[in-house]
Amino acid sequence: MAVKTRIKDYMDLFRFSLGILSSITVLAAGFIVFVLRGDPPDFGLFLFENGVINIQGLSLGMLATLLLASAIEATNDVYDVETDIANKRFDRPIARGAFSPEYVMILCIVMYSISILISAILVIAFDVTIFLVLTTLFCVIVGVGYNYVKRYGFFGNMWVSIGYVAPLFIGFFLLRPQDDIIILSCLLMMAATFFLATGREIVKDIQDYEGDLKSNLNSLAVKFGPKNAAYVAIIFFTVTVICAAIVGVLEYNNLVFWFFLVALVIILGITSITVITESPSSGGKKARKYTRWSLWWALGAFFFGVFFIY
Repeated sequence: MAVKTRIKDYMDLFRFSLGILSSITVLAAGFIVFVLRGDPPDFGLFLFENGVINIQGLSLGMLATLLLASAIEATNDVYDVETDIANKRFDRPIARGAFSPEYVMILCIVMYSISILISAILVIAFDVTIFLVLTTLFCVIVGVGYNYVKRYGFFGNMWVSIGYVAPLFIGFFLLRPQDDIIILSCLLMMAATFFLATGREIVKDIQDYEGDLKSNLNSLAVKFGPKNAAYVAIIFFTVTVICAAIVGVLEYNNLVFWFFLVALVIILGITSITVITESPSSGGKKARKYTRWSLWWALGAFFFGVFFIY
């Protein structure tokens, strides 16, 4: 039982589900560009003969992304421990006393270092540009820097959303897309992800409204009220759908893509109703879960839809 509890503590700390999502996103983004540039939608061909990096390199890249994303999540918990205790967020292991902040920071530094080292290995051993290492370093700066800018509320929301876009950016430009339409589609998909992530961060702030108010955090919910913050989140969700729909018209235009997009619209619609009609704590908690699902459905639209372009 103690072993299971300890495993759960580490799973809660590093939120590996989000790290896995980031890793899959890198792979999926690379495959999307692979198909959009004119190659057949053959995932095996992409893994082994994409002309840039082999399966071992892709696996190392996914591992680096997993470590990076997980370390960022844990770092945020270190800086948020007082707020999490105020918000009674005992789903966070540091807040419930499972780990000390000092121990977690040592783990995070090790994970950041391994992630950067792997990026350097990919540059040296494979046909990958030095830009990969620079992007990894940038992600570390964004992830750690968020803890210093989040008191600025909305700016902090947008700052952390860059971390959601980073795996897409790495995956998209790993295969060096050249066609203008492909680049435009990549930028729109990144924009959709950015707006969706920012909307999710606003929803998270709505859930944390009471604790943030006590801690004098300058979130949109604290500054303008939970309901007004919810309306801003809805605007971001709407822009997300618009960007994704434009990509659908430009590149996809198949039933699989539109199925996932409709599902995304439904989830975001339920999320919007929830944060408007329920209390900040209850509605925010539900909406936070819904928006996590929405990230998977958005990725599904872009990834699974690409198999049916031709």
